[in-house]
Amino acid sequence: RKLPFPDLPNNSVADPPLLSPGYELKPAASLHPASYDASLENLFVPLISVTPSTICPLTVYDRNGFKAMLHFSRDPAPGRPDVLVMVLSMLSTSAHPIKDIVFQAAVPKVRSLCQSSRDAQKCPEDKDPIRLRYKLVFTQGMQPFSEVGEVTGFPEAELWGR
Repeated sequence: RKLPFPDLPNNSVADPPLLSPGYELKPAASLHPASYDASLENLFVPLISVTPSTICPLTVYDRNGFKAMLHFSRDPAPGRPDVLVMVLSMLSTSAHPIKDIVFQAAVPKVRSLCQSSRDAQKCPEDKDPIRLRYKLVFTQGMQPFSEVGEVTGFPEAELWGR
């Protein structure tokens, strides 16, 4: 079977958390199969299971001859239809080697409130746009870089499967 993103390694490593109020990072997933509990702590998505969407990737970082992009998966995480999947790819056009790359991402904790009445329960859909904060640390040649930023402009979840 052909790999959907052949230039990417198919393993991941936990990095120290990016500390920021209102944002939370979870440890890297273990190698246990996905379960349907609400926690993402043990969720693992093998790269071989990712089918790219037709949606253009979002550029996360593009400076100093180094580009990082988020690609959207057509399918949710295996066994978790409520979890959308993205893959980060990185490309260097620099004449200097890039090494010691650390990428950390966090999204705000979002809480929805439901109001109940005797007749019905109504829970409004969360229409806040997705925001992802990141910290990217790397060494280019002999020069260290530490970049932080925020990514917005995520496509609607319904479009990912196209």
